Amino acid sequence: MKLGFGKTKQKDPPLELNAQSAVANRLKELCGGDGDLYKAMSHLMFLDPKKIIAPLDQVLTEAQGFEAQGNKLRAEVGYRIAGGISLYKGDLDGVRKYFEKAASFAGDSHPEYQTILKRSDDAVNIARKYYDEFGSFNAQSQYTT
Repeated sequence: MKLGFGKTKQKDPPLELNAQSAVANRLKELCGGDGDLYKAMSHLMFLDPKKIIAPLDQVLTEAQGFEAQGNKLRAEVGYRIAGGISLYKGDLDGVRKYFEKAASFAGDSHPEYQTILKRSDDAVNIARKYYDEFGSFNAQSQYTT
């Protein structure tokens, strides 16, 4: 006689998880099947830019302060965030500049920086399409410099 113990009933995945999957799948499509670019973009861009709470100038001031103090890890993180904000804003020069700085502190530990630097034009175009599609995000809102 089987009582059904030990086996859990299959539940529908939460709606939020389905939305995240759709976003990830669309980003993958925008990257044209390029796995390295997709990995770099999914790690470095803000998939939900509404969660950006600090303006770019504040992030840069902090990153430069950490750099001056010799705190390489926090400087890298600051420049990484500045690069992500630049992707959101469609600022190609900022993307190159800030991910270059982040890469200089990270060495080989974050190959996604090199991918973004080599494909920065593509990365900015993909980010622009992504942000145009997913939400009414306004790049000129409170996050301008």
